[in-house]
Amino acid sequence: MKKENVSGRSGEGKYVRVTMTPERMRKALRSVDWKRVAAMTEEEIERNALADPDSIVPLPADPADVRFVPAMPDVAALRRGMKLSQAQFAVRFGFSVATVRNWEQGRVLADGPARILLAVIANDPQAVIRALRPPTHIVRQRPGKRLKFKRAA
Repeated sequence: MKKENVSGRSGEGKYVRVTMTPERMRKALRSVDWKRVAAMTEEEIERNALADPDSIVPLPADPADVRFVPAMPDVAALRRGMKLSQAQFAVRFGFSVATVRNWEQGRVLADGPARILLAVIANDPQAVIRALRPPTHIVRQRPGKRLKFKRAA
């Protein structure tokens, strides 16, 4: 896995962001001995997790510093499931075609807000389509005309 960047404030622990493409995820999942995992007891699972320094992630002292970022979805599978081309998917949901292509090819990972939007698209694409429609209840004023407001009595 490729280390992308290191961040942190002076005196605090630093974290490393690791690129995990959908292909790397599939490869990692194929390498797991699922029969062995299924046969493990809860105690064995906990013992193995505690023995692995990478499996325990310390939480920040300040709860405001905790941010949830969903896993990178398989954008190609999501798009194909909706029967859309890359261009159609990009236009429908407000992405550039290059961004969709880069996500699908694993060159770039979506940032937090984009991952959240992709998660909503995966669960309820119609909600996103409705949200992106221009509102019909707003009355548009002709250019050059001033809006008149009535004073409340």
